[in-house]
Amino acid sequence: MTTLIARAPAKVNLHLEVLFRREDGYHEIETIFQAVDLFDRLEFERTKGPVHVTCDHPGVPNDRTNLVHRAAKMVRNRTGIEWGANIRIEKNIPVAAGLGGGSSDAAATLLAVQRLWEIELEDEDLFDMAKTLGADVPFFLKGGIALGRGIGEELTPLNSSGRGVFLLVTPPIQLSTAAVYEGLRMGLTHHTPKVNLQTIKALLSRFPDRQWPGFNRLQDFVFPTYPQLRRLHLELLDTQPRMAMLSGSGPTVFAVYDSIENAESARDHLIPAGYASCICHSIRHGADLLEK
Repeated sequence: MTTLIARAPAKVNLHLEVLFRREDGYHEIETIFQAVDLFDRLEFERTKGPVHVTCDHPGVPNDRTNLVHRAAKMVRNRTGIEWGANIRIEKNIPVAAGLGGGSSDAAATLLAVQRLWEIELEDEDLFDMAKTLGADVPFFLKGGIALGRGIGEELTPLNSSGRGVFLLVTPPIQLSTAAVYEGLRMGLTHHTPKVNLQTIKALLSRFPDRQWPGFNRLQDFVFPTYPQLRRLHLELLDTQPRMAMLSGSGPTVFAVYDSIENAESARDHLIPAGYASCICHSIRHGADLLEK
């Protein structure tokens, strides 16, 4: 095999509690990840040279700082393989939007280069590399829906009805994840974990037919700092979704509806010019491979 196609899905956070600031500078969190069918497309070509990455989005670096480049190089260094790759990224997931696009692309790369270079890594090795690349990367190896603890890498798979229709709205605002977490100014604050597994499983079995109690703690900083995001959130709530909240550290705000008609109505009447939007559905998998 010399060419391979991979799809890297976006995610939203159905719940995100920031528990406390750790001694290593990261924040301990409790979150529920949900993969959705908005995909970046990556094409991998096996070569005898180094790893090269190109992307059709001007905001994505093509050098070794790109997570895709780092993921491929990490596999090469760990296995001693001498193959290289030309990797082309077609971005459909908004960049730096709280949807995990870069992390998903990295997970897709870990899975794809194994097949491309005809090697096999243990799941434990894959997870270890994913965790090194970023806190969200391990989730995208499996996808679906999962409870994330630690910095997001301690995953417990969950199940849901799978019927949710998601409207994602991304304003043209740039937010720094580090700055958002720092803006919480938690100090010695310790929030209590909210997710009880048995309770959350029962709630997910009825979602989105019932309202959802999750929230995103990062809204405490983001909405007062960026009034346009607070306004978008309130306008989405006025459309009577099952839930609406910031995804990750934003700026994407999403709402969940029980029908595509309701999602389309909200999009058609609400979204200002210059805002990116997408209607998508929950999925039960993560990054996947499509042979060319």
